Amino acid sequence: QDFLETTDLESIDIRCAEKIRSLPRGLDKLSHLQEIQLYWCPNLVSFEESGLLTPNLRVFAIKNCENFGVLPKCINNFTSLQELKVSYCSVDISFPEEGFPTNLTSLAISNAPKIYTSLVQWGFNKLTSLQELEISGEGCSSVTSFPEEGIGMTLPPSLTFISIKNFENLVFIQRCPSLEEGCSRGKGREWSKIAHIPYVEINMKTVIPWELN
Repeated sequence: QDFLETTDLESIDIRCAEKIRSLPRGLDKLSHLQEIQLYWCPNLVSFEESGLLTPNLRVFAIKNCENFGVLPKCINNFTSLQELKVSYCSVDISFPEEGFPTNLTSLAISNAPKIYTSLVQWGFNKLTSLQELEISGEGCSSVTSFPEEGIGMTLPPSLTFISIKNFENLVFIQRCPSLEEGCSRGKGREWSKIAHIPYVEINMKTVIPWELN
């Protein structure tokens, strides 16, 4: 079975397919394909036997496919790709050597420590169109700050939304002026969420405990 006779497909959405190991051949022939979403396919391994994905793809999302360990080859050439989500796949899933397409507007990664580490080294700032960034840091126990200190890590100025969670040893979040305003003592909209924390420093000023200022 392959996709050669269904070239008008615009979306592929596969969920809870326990027996599927790879997608049928002919993905590279789907010139109208814009979205691929794969959820809960525990035996899906990779796309290597399926051919290259169409360069017109806008959305690629894969979640809870625990044996999926290889992102599509040449993903950086998918110049139309805007949204990329990789969540709870193989913990060994790695960052493509060529990098990610720099025109991404939304990126979400979870339980992918190798991708996160390589992204930091490659440079988040290369994603010059990125507006939404979501990172869940399972397996990233060595990360204590975001952006990471000492390596010149910077974020693209285009960002309007950041979600950082599940970094068990994260201590510092830097250069987030809107977050700083929201956490201002007693009046910020986020103050109630941090008031219980024993020590908080914002922009090199101790906020909690107050008496240290």
